[in-house]
Amino acid sequence: MNILVTLNLNYINPLKVMLKSLFENNPKEDFCIYVMHSSLNKNERTKLEEYVHQNGHQLSVITISDDYFSDAPVIKHYSKEMYYRLLAFKFLPEELDRILYLDPDILVINEINALYEMDLTGYLYAAAYHGRASVKEINKLRLKSYDIEAYYNSGVLLMNLQR
Repeated sequence: MNILVTLNLNYINPLKVMLKSLFENNPKEDFCIYVMHSSLNKNERTKLEEYVHQNGHQLSVITISDDYFSDAPVIKHYSKEMYYRLLAFKFLPEELDRILYLDPDILVINEINALYEMDLTGYLYAAAYHGRASVKEINKLRLKSYDIEAYYNSGVLLMNLQR
């Protein structure tokens, strides 16, 4: 199963927590973790690779040029690395047909196989829709000036790489 994460130096420890939750709650799965970044040094990449391998999975680190999204808006915890998922298809191996993008600061509390195997025929992405009234109201407060009918969580995206 292919998992994509984009991050900068500030998210190494949250990533390890997310990966641990992913591995613990999906013990029968073999994961290939793809990490896209522009700022990790060799020591950090080596430690991350050791961590993933110790848990029985594979890691592929993809370094993105600093030029990509250099002019993109960046505020608080919205780093330029969050935009990398938009160009993931350009940097991932061509033979991949799908990948599950996960934000590095989430917890995986369930098995993800059913999500990963979801039918994506005709779609670029599948995302979590937050349709409950309480979540809608929270998002209206959180997103302030945006008048939105629906909110999709871009922190968990199943991507159709062929499309």
